[in-house]
Amino acid sequence: MIKRFIPFAVAGALLLVGCSDSVTSTTTGDTTVSSADDVVFGSGELPETIPAEFPVPMGSSIGSTMVVATSGFTEVIIRLSVERGIAVQFYEQGLEQAGFNVDESADSGDAWEIEFSDSESKGTIEISEPQQGISQALVRWNVP
Repeated sequence: MIKRFIPFAVAGALLLVGCSDSVTSTTTGDTTVSSADDVVFGSGELPETIPAEFPVPMGSSIGSTMVVATSGFTEVIIRLSVERGIAVQFYEQGLEQAGFNVDESADSGDAWEIEFSDSESKGTIEISEPQQGISQALVRWNVP
Protein backbone atom coordinates (compact mmCIF):
# COMPACT_ATOMS: atom_id res chain seq x y z
CA MET A 1 0.00 0.00 0.00
CA ILE A 2 2.81 2.43 0.81
CA LYS A 3 4.48 1.74 -2.57
CA ARG A 4 1.26 2.76 -4.33
CA PHE A 5 0.98 5.96 -2.30
CA ILE A 6 4.49 7.30 -3.08
CA PRO A 7 3.86 8.17 -6.77
CA PHE A 8 0.64 10.00 -5.81
CA ALA A 9 2.43 11.95 -3.08
CA VAL A 10 5.20 12.99 -5.50
CA ALA A 11 2.67 13.97 -8.17
CA GLY A 12 0.68 15.98 -5.62
CA ALA A 13 3.79 17.82 -4.45
CA LEU A 14 4.74 18.66 -8.05
CA LEU A 15 1.20 19.86 -8.73
CA LEU A 16 1.30 22.18 -5.71
CA VAL A 17 4.66 23.61 -6.80
CA GLY A 18 3.43 24.10 -10.36
CA CYS A 19 0.28 25.89 -9.22
CA SER A 20 1.97 28.43 -6.99
CA ASP A 21 1.98 31.96 -8.42
CA SER A 22 5.43 32.91 -7.15
CA VAL A 23 7.86 32.38 -4.35
CA THR A 24 7.84 35.17 -1.79
CA SER A 25 10.92 37.12 -0.79
CA THR A 26 12.31 36.59 2.68
CA THR A 27 15.22 38.19 4.47
CA THR A 28 17.34 36.38 7.02
CA GLY A 29 20.25 38.40 8.38
CA ASP A 30 22.25 39.58 5.37
CA THR A 31 20.75 37.05 2.94
CA THR A 32 17.71 37.82 0.78
CA VAL A 33 15.93 35.08 -1.13
CA SER A 34 14.25 36.56 -4.21
CA SER A 35 10.87 35.75 -5.69
CA ALA A 36 10.58 33.44 -8.67
CA ASP A 37 9.50 36.46 -10.76
CA ASP A 38 12.85 38.13 -10.00
CA VAL A 39 14.93 35.35 -11.63
CA VAL A 40 15.22 35.15 -15.42
CA PHE A 41 16.56 32.01 -17.12
CA GLY A 42 17.81 31.74 -20.68
CA SER A 43 20.34 30.09 -22.98
CA GLY A 44 22.14 30.59 -26.25
CA GLU A 45 23.33 34.18 -25.73
CA LEU A 46 24.94 36.33 -23.08
CA PRO A 47 22.45 38.26 -20.97
CA GLU A 48 22.54 42.06 -21.19
CA THR A 49 23.91 42.17 -17.63
CA ILE A 50 27.28 40.86 -18.90
CA PRO A 51 29.38 43.74 -20.29
CA ALA A 52 29.79 43.76 -24.08
CA GLU A 53 33.59 43.69 -23.74
CA PHE A 54 33.54 40.40 -21.75
CA PRO A 55 35.70 37.93 -23.72
CA VAL A 56 33.92 34.96 -25.29
CA PRO A 57 36.07 32.58 -27.37
CA MET A 58 35.14 32.04 -31.00
CA GLY A 59 33.54 28.65 -31.51
CA SER A 60 32.27 28.44 -27.93
CA SER A 61 28.62 27.98 -27.04
CA ILE A 62 26.56 29.75 -24.42
CA GLY A 63 24.66 27.28 -22.27
CA SER A 64 22.16 28.12 -19.58
CA THR A 65 22.01 31.60 -18.09
CA MET A 66 20.41 33.01 -14.96
CA VAL A 67 19.91 36.66 -13.99
CA VAL A 68 18.57 37.97 -10.69
CA ALA A 69 16.87 41.09 -12.01
CA THR A 70 16.93 43.23 -8.85
CA SER A 71 20.64 42.74 -8.13
CA GLY A 72 22.06 42.08 -11.59
CA PHE A 73 23.76 38.90 -10.33
CA THR A 74 24.32 36.72 -13.39
CA GLU A 75 25.47 33.15 -14.01
CA VAL A 76 26.42 31.88 -17.46
CA ILE A 77 27.80 28.54 -18.62
CA ILE A 78 30.16 28.77 -21.59
CA ARG A 79 31.36 25.56 -23.27
CA LEU A 80 34.67 25.56 -25.13
CA SER A 81 36.16 22.93 -27.44
CA VAL A 82 39.61 23.18 -25.83
CA GLU A 83 41.43 21.72 -22.85
CA ARG A 84 41.17 23.48 -19.51
CA GLY A 85 44.69 24.95 -19.65
CA ILE A 86 43.98 26.69 -22.95
CA ALA A 87 40.66 28.03 -21.62
CA VAL A 88 42.43 29.41 -18.52
CA GLN A 89 45.04 31.11 -20.67
CA PHE A 90 42.35 32.60 -22.92
CA TYR A 91 40.44 34.11 -19.99
CA GLU A 92 43.50 35.40 -18.13
CA GLN A 93 44.70 37.23 -21.24
CA GLY A 94 41.26 38.11 -22.63
CA LEU A 95 40.03 39.67 -19.40
CA GLU A 96 43.07 41.92 -19.12
CA GLN A 97 42.87 42.89 -22.81
CA ALA A 98 39.19 43.78 -22.32
CA GLY A 99 40.05 46.12 -19.42
CA PHE A 100 39.25 43.87 -16.47
CA ASN A 101 41.61 43.27 -13.55
CA VAL A 102 42.53 39.63 -12.89
CA ASP A 103 42.60 39.74 -9.09
CA GLU A 104 43.36 36.05 -8.51
CA SER A 105 43.86 32.95 -10.64
CA ALA A 106 44.51 29.55 -9.09
CA ASP A 107 43.93 25.82 -9.43
CA SER A 108 41.49 24.59 -6.80
CA GLY A 109 41.91 20.92 -7.70
CA ASP A 110 38.67 20.17 -9.53
CA ALA A 111 38.60 23.49 -11.38
CA TRP A 112 40.61 26.61 -12.10
CA GLU A 113 39.19 29.70 -10.45
CA ILE A 114 39.68 33.22 -11.71
CA GLU A 115 38.49 36.28 -9.78
CA PHE A 116 38.23 39.47 -11.81
CA SER A 117 36.82 42.97 -11.45
CA ASP A 118 36.31 46.30 -13.12
CA SER A 119 35.60 49.70 -11.59
CA GLU A 120 31.98 48.76 -10.80
CA SER A 121 31.67 45.00 -10.28
CA LYS A 122 33.35 41.73 -9.43
CA GLY A 123 33.13 38.36 -11.10
CA THR A 124 34.45 34.83 -11.00
CA ILE A 125 35.09 32.17 -13.62
CA GLU A 126 35.31 28.51 -12.62
CA ILE A 127 36.84 26.48 -15.45
CA SER A 128 36.52 22.70 -15.42
CA GLU A 129 37.10 19.97 -17.99
CA PRO A 130 34.17 17.55 -17.66
CA GLN A 131 35.30 15.69 -20.78
CA GLN A 132 38.75 15.37 -22.36
CA GLY A 133 39.27 18.38 -24.64
CA ILE A 134 35.98 20.08 -23.66
CA SER A 135 36.07 22.85 -21.06
CA GLN A 136 33.24 24.53 -19.24
CA ALA A 137 33.45 28.03 -17.80
CA LEU A 138 30.93 28.96 -15.13
CA VAL A 139 30.89 32.76 -15.14
CA ARG A 140 29.41 34.64 -12.20
CA TRP A 141 29.09 38.39 -12.67
CA ASN A 142 28.16 41.08 -10.17
CA VAL A 143 29.24 38.92 -7.26
CA PRO A 144 28.49 40.56 -3.88
